[in-house]
Amino acid sequence: MSNTRINPQPKVKTPFPGPKTEKVLKDLQKYESQGDLCFANYGIPPVIEEAEGLFVKDVDGNVYLDLTSGFAALNLGHCPKEVIEASYKQMNTVHHTAQQPTAVRAQLAKKLVEMAPGKLRNKSKVQYDTGGTNAVEVGMKLAKAYTKRPYVLCYQGAYHGRSHATLSVSCFPFLKENFFPLMPGGETRVPYPYCYRCPFARKFPECELFCAKYIDGILSDPTWGLIDKKKGTNLVAGLLFEPAQGAGGYIIPPPGYWQKMREICDKHDILMIDDEIQMGWGRSGKWFSIEAWDTYPDIMMVGKAFTAGIIPNAAIIARTEIMDVLKPIHQSVTFSGNPVGSAAALAMMEVVEKKKLIENAQKMGEYFLGKLQELQEKHRIIGQVQGKGLMLSMELVKNRETKEPASDENRELIRTCVKHGLLLTISGHFGNRINLVPPLIVTKNEIDIGVKILDECLTLIEKK
Repeated sequence: MSNTRINPQPKVKTPFPGPKTEKVLKDLQKYESQGDLCFANYGIPPVIEEAEGLFVKDVDGNVYLDLTSGFAALNLGHCPKEVIEASYKQMNTVHHTAQQPTAVRAQLAKKLVEMAPGKLRNKSKVQYDTGGTNAVEVGMKLAKAYTKRPYVLCYQGAYHGRSHATLSVSCFPFLKENFFPLMPGGETRVPYPYCYRCPFARKFPECELFCAKYIDGILSDPTWGLIDKKKGTNLVAGLLFEPAQGAGGYIIPPPGYWQKMREICDKHDILMIDDEIQMGWGRSGKWFSIEAWDTYPDIMMVGKAFTAGIIPNAAIIARTEIMDVLKPIHQSVTFSGNPVGSAAALAMMEVVEKKKLIENAQKMGEYFLGKLQELQEKHRIIGQVQGKGLMLSMELVKNRETKEPASDENRELIRTCVKHGLLLTISGHFGNRINLVPPLIVTKNEIDIGVKILDECLTLIEKK
């Protein structure tokens, strides 16, 4: 990185937290709700003042390597100048139209349809929205309206948002406390292909994807209440899924799983609703993560890195006949199709293409996974590492044989890493996994820096 504003080397030069950090955090705690702050992750989080690439600087001048990518929104890293310049140019032309047509939103819709995966390509339409949660709600509405069926299947360990409707298809009970009743028809859960903790006590590939066959059985069995005997059809509109679970711990399904689920959904006439909000835009080594399993959905939602984190923007892409169930004013959001968001999204895609960042995600992902596997050999607290492209994770356990989750140790590790200049994301069904989410621009040197700090902090945790 040349001409950098921030020295690209982690350095915590003051006792953490520093005096300025403590002052700002006191104001945050006094004037903001507790619902939107990251104290749960870090205990005491750094207060960011500047950011560039993979590095951030707090108000006390401490520098951190950021391997969170803003919950995967920063696929180009912090403050990507090309996207900022495109957004600024658009803001000086027309920045908001209350959904009046603009050429830039039409250009983006055309681009999305032309690059959509599989049978969506050139046979789909786009609906814009302002964020991932809203996009998931639209995806479910489309599935129900098109099929005229009430149920949406979802996965154990899923996270799809925190609105009233998306809470019903997200797991993690603590998110739902005091908010019941939620949306009916969204609580039919099936096991995710979490091979490290297979709920059927089987091993891949000998299992022959038994978890997928189990879902096939559910959809065929009248006792589950998902079949309308009078009509001879099921009552399921769609299967809502993440190609790899995000908040669930960057859990990556085995080869062939999503192809098998495509077959099962086709057999039962169920729509596949693909939540690409965290895993899309190059993170998997493909434009969209579902493509890493060589298959496609019927409805797909994108967000987060859609604009490289510059401005909230989201889109729903669905087969034309599905999207056409929406009539005028059926789905209207003041800022959907915003021209600045559209310009930012087009600029993001141009940067990824010009700089060959999908290829870099594949190459650096393999390198990073190899380094994590080396850590796994050295530290017995690491039970599993996974990776596909630049969506990587590690799971901490107290004992590799029993696989007892090391949840407290993981929380302590995250907080120790902060004090040594490394920002990570806690995740997992048991809170014992770490998501490693570098931007697509990451280099070997930056990976090495992160692995070195992680190694040192793991050693400190294991000594206690």
